[in-house]
Amino acid sequence: MIELNNLTKETVPRAFLKKVSQSVLRQERRKAELSIVLLGKKRMLELNRIYRKKDKVANVLSFPIPELGLGEVILCPAEIRKDAKKYGILYRKALAWMLIHGILHMLGYTHLQMIKKEKHYLSLTG
Repeated sequence: MIELNNLTKETVPRAFLKKVSQSVLRQERRKAELSIVLLGKKRMLELNRIYRKKDKVANVLSFPIPELGLGEVILCPAEIRKDAKKYGILYRKALAWMLIHGILHMLGYTHLQMIKKEKHYLSLTG
C-alpha cells in the first residue's frame, strides 16, 4: 500500500507518484507499505537540520520504518521545482527522480549503486 500526503499548497501528480513507486517496488520485488509526504521548504529545512545536521532545504529525505516494511519518503516540491529549472529537466521527471532516489535509499542502496537503477526507473516514467 502506498499512502500519499500532500501537506503543501502545490498541486502534484498523485497518481503518477503512486505509479512510479509501485513500479520500483515491483521490480525490486518488495511488497511493502510506503508513505510519501510532500512538505514545504520551511518544514523540510527543519527536518534536514534535525536528522542530517545540514542547514539547507533538502529535496528528498527518506526514513526507513521497519514496522511499515519500508518507510517514508519526504519530498519538497518547491525545492524539486527549483532544481528542475536549474538543471533544465521537467518538473515531473525531477519529482519522479527524487522519489525513486528516496525509495532506493530505503532499500539499502548507496549513491554509487543507485546511478544505473535511477536511470532505468526514470526511463520507465515516460
